[in-house]
Amino acid sequence: MVYNAYIVVPLATWAVAQVAKFALAAMRGNIDFKYLYASGGMPSVHSAVVCSLAVTAFFVDGINSPIFGLAVILAAIVMYDSFGVRRASGEQAAAINMLIESLDRGKVRIQQPQLHLREVLGHQPVEVTVGAIVGIVLGSLFNYTHLTPLFNWLKITPTGIELWIYAGVFAFLVLAGLAQRFILRAKYPKSVTMKKLARRILTATQTTGWLGLLVVLLQYERASYLSWRGWAVLILAVGLIWGAGILISSYKTVPETLAKEATTARKLKWLKLGSKRKGSRA
Repeated sequence: MVYNAYIVVPLATWAVAQVAKFALAAMRGNIDFKYLYASGGMPSVHSAVVCSLAVTAFFVDGINSPIFGLAVILAAIVMYDSFGVRRASGEQAAAINMLIESLDRGKVRIQQPQLHLREVLGHQPVEVTVGAIVGIVLGSLFNYTHLTPLFNWLKITPTGIELWIYAGVFAFLVLAGLAQRFILRAKYPKSVTMKKLARRILTATQTTGWLGLLVVLLQYERASYLSWRGWAVLILAVGLIWGAGILISSYKTVPETLAKEATTARKLKWLKLGSKRKGSRA
């Protein structure tokens, strides 16, 4: 039987991602069977498919192969297009639909009365990120026969300079998390938004940092299965994903809420000045 991993793995990833997208939408109360084949939504199926293709190329032909290079470039272009051009096209479609709905049908003649452009074309950055993670995970699972060297590498106990590198990285996370809290509080003493952001960053850095330092200590003591390199790598990977999630969810919402807080503060300031002037006149 002919088995081409470059075709089978992306197709299987596409099917799993589409079903996951439909299930997530159904859990939110939006039961729409278009999610089983249409684009848009959480997670990004485009990202999942191209990332699974890149992972397949990595396992089958290696990191130095031309196919892996092409797959990585293709994945980067598709993901950039998902939250760039295609997302902009969806926003334009939403604006055009609003204009069509606001037209006076008695004065403007439309050849297609039921014209409605599809608005869900692209993705939010978080949807692209989750899709990429899904593609990497599924691509690795579907190529499990190539994972034996990786598993053997993860089961080795790190020694010497590698342990010091892990300890340094985790200690830096702990100190950086504490430092950013004091810096943000000093710079934005009255901002509720920045306090929440500082709390989220502190939780992520302290959890990742202290768990990592505990794992490094266990690895130094050669604590049986807990001394595997894979635990430190896993904690680092979770910390990176956690940090990326905070960054992606905050890069738009934080500036907007800060602007609202500044506007509210200016209004309160003018109201206080107005009340003082009225009091002085009285």
